[in-house]
Amino acid sequence: MGLADIHIHTIYSHDATTTVRGVLKQASSVGIDVIAITDHDDIRGAFDARELGSQYNVEVIPGVEVTTKDGHLLALFVENIPRRGLPLADTLKIIGDLGGIAVAPHPFNQLPGSLSMDNVISTLTKPALKNVLRGIEVYNMTTQPFDERVQRLSAYLPFSKTAGSDAHVYWAIGTGKTEFRGTTAAEFRTALEQGITIPHPYEEQDLMRKYIFNWIRRITMRRLGFVSHAAATEEVISTQRVDLRFTKTRRKRLKKKN
Repeated sequence: MGLADIHIHTIYSHDATTTVRGVLKQASSVGIDVIAITDHDDIRGAFDARELGSQYNVEVIPGVEVTTKDGHLLALFVENIPRRGLPLADTLKIIGDLGGIAVAPHPFNQLPGSLSMDNVISTLTKPALKNVLRGIEVYNMTTQPFDERVQRLSAYLPFSKTAGSDAHVYWAIGTGKTEFRGTTAAEFRTALEQGITIPHPYEEQDLMRKYIFNWIRRITMRRLGFVSHAAATEEVISTQRVDLRFTKTRRKRLKKKN
């Protein structure tokens, strides 16, 4: 049995504080076999992590957290980014055309960016969309107080259940993880498509409070150019000054190209 954390952010997300190498180092340290880098409407961190993953014995699923008109959506196993702002149904169709599958993150709550129950259930009436939306996140460390509702309702829905850390700080990686038969990304996808994943709850019940205060401190440090980083596999993760201009300039070029 393997463990996956399929909801992780790197410095390619404007609100995250860990470099790609820092993410891989932490995932390896906590025994995660498969991760998905799901930065906000940006896939570059996923590509960088995929190239480096073998150095850390971690397999990386290329992914992105897409901002749809109806809420956020995790697109997994994709090589391109669906355009942001489209309706959920259109975004799911694009993900399917790209050969990917999707998971609904932190759903069924009033937080901005969360899919409603009506949005998710509407996909069940359309086979083409149902075959793309394969999972629903029932444990998310950053929305801990709201998870009880989705856990209860998900029992009546035909989706695989997943857990994700939604980590924007390095130590949160692995606080939400999904167990599956096997150890590879391909085997994780099979388990997700077959509905046989096992979500593991976070160990600390009041973890979100600690996370929020730590994230505020670390995002403030990011504004000053300091993020969590480990330059080599044997190096301990620490707060280091990193030139973050490349995350902005390359994003602008991609926008112009599109």
